[in-house]
Amino acid sequence: ARACSVIHYGFIAAPAIRPRAVAEASKCCLPLNLLRASTSRGVMAAARALAAYADLSAKRPYSVAFGSCAIKGCAADLISQRIVEGRSETDWKRTAVFAFYGGWYCGWFQHALYNVGYARLFGLDTSIKNALRKVAFDCVFHVPLICFPVYYAYKHTVYDGDGWRAGLERYAGEAVDMNRRYYTVWVPANLLVFTVVPVPLRIGFIATTSLGWLTASSFFTHQH
Repeated sequence: ARACSVIHYGFIAAPAIRPRAVAEASKCCLPLNLLRASTSRGVMAAARALAAYADLSAKRPYSVAFGSCAIKGCAADLISQRIVEGRSETDWKRTAVFAFYGGWYCGWFQHALYNVGYARLFGLDTSIKNALRKVAFDCVFHVPLICFPVYYAYKHTVYDGDGWRAGLERYAGEAVDMNRRYYTVWVPANLLVFTVVPVPLRIGFIATTSLGWLTASSFFTHQH
């Protein structure tokens, strides 16, 4: 019989494939197979790490929230200083101020607010309707009246040294722009938080998302 194609039941049969050709094809596919295997291992490792984080967050929510957001605050300010602003030397006092703010406000306080307070105010329903209620409350009351005033007062007291009144005065002049930037990022992000993100992963998700947000706010609020 020939090694070339033949007609078989109305179809064209493929040419006979010799063992050497199979070996050559296997060699060609080896990098792809290794890539698939390494990708699979990477996905499994990431899944295990995420599950471990969620488990620890469920057991020690305030500690995990503080640690996650403190690391995020530190990383965000370092990125802002060295990359966005192009500084040759790091202002470690400023980085520490942001790291501590990230830990106690973005971590401790927002866990208490989003995962405890909002659950009591609005219930545990994760429907889009209930999520919109939480996001609306956040945008109208929490952010403009608590979040940003606290941030500006804290920064001007601890870092700038001119007191909380100076911080609030500066916020009054920048409130419209800062809140507009906040709503652009956090309205869609918080809709995801209150609908699909599991409670043990909410602060971690917020910390990851706010890495970019805090980098931007660090940059904008240090421009004089």
